[in-house]
Amino acid sequence: MFFKKKDKQVNTIYQNIIEISRSKFFYLDLNLRDDFETRFDLIIFHAFIVFYYYKKLYGKKSQISQELFDIMFADFENNLREMGFGDIAVNKKMKVFITAFYGRISQYNKGIEVYRVDHDKSLLQETILNNIYKGGDISDKYLHYFIKYMNKNINHFLKSNEQENLENNFKYISIKYES
Repeated sequence: MFFKKKDKQVNTIYQNIIEISRSKFFYLDLNLRDDFETRFDLIIFHAFIVFYYYKKLYGKKSQISQELFDIMFADFENNLREMGFGDIAVNKKMKVFITAFYGRISQYNKGIEVYRVDHDKSLLQETILNNIYKGGDISDKYLHYFIKYMNKNINHFLKSNEQENLENNFKYISIKYES
């Protein structure tokens, strides 16, 4: 299959999201469970940052956002098939994934907007707790890290123009975790 330049670029952005979402740091230092559901949530978390950038840039969904969504969900479907799921099970699971995706994106968007406008982190903290930590009993320091990490990366991308972000494949910046 031949890819256009943009397709390759969006695929590289997605691969960066996968790579950062698999970082041992999240699982070892931030006490995340290393399972399919948590990895799914970290992918959505990181993809949200790119989607948010484009929403702020254009005020709506962009072609890059749509292509990223398409690549992401094609990968989820391929992973299910590799795990041995058949067509009917894949279709059912994909509906669940898409519903979960839109719910999480909506929650992150509401949470980050309240945080950025009103400096109230409670909604974003609750969203991270429910999505990434599955509502478990977890230290606030982990939740604060994720809020700081999300906001720093959003600011990092917003400080650069679209071409610079694309040239850097939306490379996420890491921030120091202070235990």
